[in-house]
Amino acid sequence: MKIKGKQARRILAISLCLVLTWNLLQTTGFIQDFYTVMAATTAQITPGMTNVNVRQGPSTSDRILTKVQGGQALTVLDQPNSQWYHVQFTQGGTAYTGYVHADYVSIINTGTPDPGPSGDSDFESYLSAQGFPETYKPYLRSLHAKHPEWKFVAMQTGLDWNTVIENERNKPGQIKNLIWTSGSAPHYNWRETEVGYSWVADTWYPYDGTNWFAASRDIVAYYMDPRGYLDETYIFAFEQLSYDPAIHNQAGVEAILAGTFMANACPVNDNRTYSAILMEAAAAYNVSPYHLASRMRQEMGTTAGVNATGTSPNYPGIFNFFNVGSVDSAGGGAVNKGLAWASISGSYGRPWNSAYKAIMGGSQFIGSSYINRGQDTLYTQKFNVTSTGTYGHQYMTNVQAPSTESSSICRAYKANGLINSALVFKIPVYLNMPEGTAGKPADSGSPNNWLRSLEVSGYALTPSFDGGVIEYSLIVGNETGSVNVTAAAVNGNARIQGTGTISLSVGTNRIPITVTAQNGSIRTYNLTIVRKDSGGGVPGVTTKFHIEGNRLSGIGAGMNADAVAAGITGGNVTVYHSDGTTINAGTVGTGNIVTVSDGTSTVSYTVIIYGDVLGNGSIGVGDLVVTKKSLLGLGQLSSAQTTAADVDRDGDVTIRDLVMIKKHILGQQSLLQ
Repeated sequence: MKIKGKQARRILAISLCLVLTWNLLQTTGFIQDFYTVMAATTAQITPGMTNVNVRQGPSTSDRILTKVQGGQALTVLDQPNSQWYHVQFTQGGTAYTGYVHADYVSIINTGTPDPGPSGDSDFESYLSAQGFPETYKPYLRSLHAKHPEWKFVAMQTGLDWNTVIENERNKPGQIKNLIWTSGSAPHYNWRETEVGYSWVADTWYPYDGTNWFAASRDIVAYYMDPRGYLDETYIFAFEQLSYDPAIHNQAGVEAILAGTFMANACPVNDNRTYSAILMEAAAAYNVSPYHLASRMRQEMGTTAGVNATGTSPNYPGIFNFFNVGSVDSAGGGAVNKGLAWASISGSYGRPWNSAYKAIMGGSQFIGSSYINRGQDTLYTQKFNVTSTGTYGHQYMTNVQAPSTESSSICRAYKANGLINSALVFKIPVYLNMPEGTAGKPADSGSPNNWLRSLEVSGYALTPSFDGGVIEYSLIVGNETGSVNVTAAAVNGNARIQGTGTISLSVGTNRIPITVTAQNGSIRTYNLTIVRKDSGGGVPGVTTKFHIEGNRLSGIGAGMNADAVAAGITGGNVTVYHSDGTTINAGTVGTGNIVTVSDGTSTVSYTVIIYGDVLGNGSIGVGDLVVTKKSLLGLGQLSSAQTTAADVDRDGDVTIRDLVMIKKHILGQQSLLQ
């Protein structure tokens, strides 16, 4: 279509007008401010959510880019419709731009730049004076705008974040945090593998009941990051838990107990309701009754058990509503341990032989042992980052307890119309915290990357295979140009690479065998195969002893490790026990491992001292006895022991070998080494 002159001039004029208008908007800062507001809009995946899909477009039919967990920080770019947010974020060092369904997003900061959404410069000054980090402030501004009477106190712990997590991490003999998972939702990445887990059996062992496992480092970090609690519900993990009669009332207690056996009910053999007793305890011991009710609900659940009814067959008539003393399942179960503690005459009005005494005594215990000694929030009762008994004296092992109980307390305040009261929240601050909020680890599958077996057809490995050992070696003759390597993983979802037919060069061949777990973690087993030269020697290794395959003989009984090392050249020589511990100046015996390393590869040999069947480096009556038992079918010898017992070298252990060992002991003849 041809545009005539007048029409062309009109289009040109409109275009110039638009350009000038755009330049004017940019010059006045309007466009810049608009985009600043959008870019500054912050949000998070609602805490408690797991495996939320981030999609390429605003539809459930669009491709999934990744999954995120509750607490993941987001920058909102725009909202194409009421169902979706267009967001940016960083996860695991990778930047993502995608769409998240609005049901899973909590807006934190609507985009207004400092001094905060309300423009409250006094509040901004207060945050700075308290020493709150910048990463806390968007959450606190949002909460302040909605609840201006709330007071946020920075609890400056002075503790390094990574040090805190390592001290709260579960270690052998120090189980501090448990997580509940089930077979239908195993959440492998929520469970610790350094304790309570067998790599060989690919099995986690529970620490209480059947579903409470040692929590992983990542899930501990998720529940310890204060920023994950800074919304209208979970902020109550930081509420100061002393009693305030102007705020706390019996109706609020009933709101927390709703749906449980304690709601509007009286305990066994008592005409007072649970809520009335809790109000009495709160006033007596200066503890928030909402906290007490929430703690009872957390410990008791919704249905009365023997610790709430006094009907335990082991401790009849004994009550323990707060499960004080119920530390773990060892010794008859957690409930039994708590009832045993409650049955002993002593402090806090024990024995707790009535529901009233158990509630009052338990409340006194919480008040004197925790609230009134500085652990006066749900968070610090679970994670003791106060200056008194840091990392110890923690009320419970359930790592989720602060988040669970905080929602109960929030519900009570809302039910009473007291949510806007002048509440105080003591929020921990750590040194060297990461920029992003710790995310809840995704359930990405089994972490097991161990081998169940590793074999080279026709040969024995040195040392014998053990899934926990990653270095193996083998010596083959010059005529062997290739070997067949096979392996099997402990977990069926793991992938193995590096096996099959392997061609060998003369000298040292380093063969890595990688095992990739279902969750992507990799473990590498190294197999060193030395192919002898045409003269039958091992390239680079010389010794006055005898090398036959992977066996080292010719070592005299009673020789120590230093003497053995001095007799081998070609690299750094180390002598080990069969369990992998180093022999320093001790005696070398059958079954010990000698390694020779040139810095790039390692060759291993199993020591054989003929006649030293026990492997203690000497030849005596004990060797005679175990050899005799083996011949009689009363005992079984290892491969190295069998070789050592075959003193005549005919390939079989017989009476003749027994007689030769006996004569050596009597000094009638010497065994050839």
